[in-house]
Amino acid sequence: MITIRVNNKEMTVETDCTVDKLLEKLDYSPRSSVWINGRQLLLKEYTETILQDRDQVKLLRILGGG
Repeated sequence: MITIRVNNKEMTVETDCTVDKLLEKLDYSPRSSVWINGRQLLLKEYTETILQDRDQVKLLRILGGG
């Protein structure tokens, strides 16, 4: 298990947790905007990026409008 901060809240996740698994666990859309340690990820990186201990994660829900 590792400890990360998601939107300024500390949480524990599995050692092999990827971004897409985190989004699913937190009930976020797989198309949400994700930043890790100040760097925005591309959608294609979500399945391959494994979270590291003490990562700072920012999740933003994408809202449609018109």
